[in-house]
Amino acid sequence: MASTFIAHIEELNRLLLQMATMSEEMVRRSLEALRNQNVKAARVVILRDDDVDSLENTITAHILRSLSDQHPVAVDLRFFLSAQKITNDLERVADHAVNIAESAIALADAPHVKPLVNIPKMTDIVVQMLKEAIDSFVYRDTSLALAVRRRDDEIDELHKLVRSTLSAIVKDEPHTFDRALHLLDVSTDLERIADLATNIAEEVFFITDAEVMKHKEI
Repeated sequence: MASTFIAHIEELNRLLLQMATMSEEMVRRSLEALRNQNVKAARVVILRDDDVDSLENTITAHILRSLSDQHPVAVDLRFFLSAQKITNDLERVADHAVNIAESAIALADAPHVKPLVNIPKMTDIVVQMLKEAIDSFVYRDTSLALAVRRRDDEIDELHKLVRSTLSAIVKDEPHTFDRALHLLDVSTDLERIADLATNIAEEVFFITDAEVMKHKEI
């Protein structure tokens, strides 16, 4: 493999890791803003979205240039195609982090509903899923990718638990309805981020084996 082509791949990995780190940080900080009722921190997350969008454009341009200049085939072509999908997924992760930050602002002046139910636990799992999904892609680690897929079921169950818990709270305390609705939105955003992390992990199988894992049972 020519050194120029290797350089294209290494640069793409670097950019993807940078974007993943930014998106993970936005998710983590949006939840910290929610937990601490910190409007200023939430607004920082919202402003950070422009940086992610800019990096998405940079990565897309790099991929197009690599395809044009290097004409990759087989596994290398699949790598670049998957990288573009992952870039789009990471941009959507950042969008969900913005949604959470906006909920944090809306809830900043009100008491927490049952200390955020299971949302902090969901956040920890989702951030870890994102880290492992990107690592599985960079290192083409199918075992790690499978582990990410399995954790998605855990997030789905926690999301259901949050929904049922909030429903019970609102039934007993109707005045909490608006706050509970925002927390349900946050839980939904986290559940969708977990889905995006799973999508990223599934690209590993497409690269290594040309296998499409979406909708397949583990």
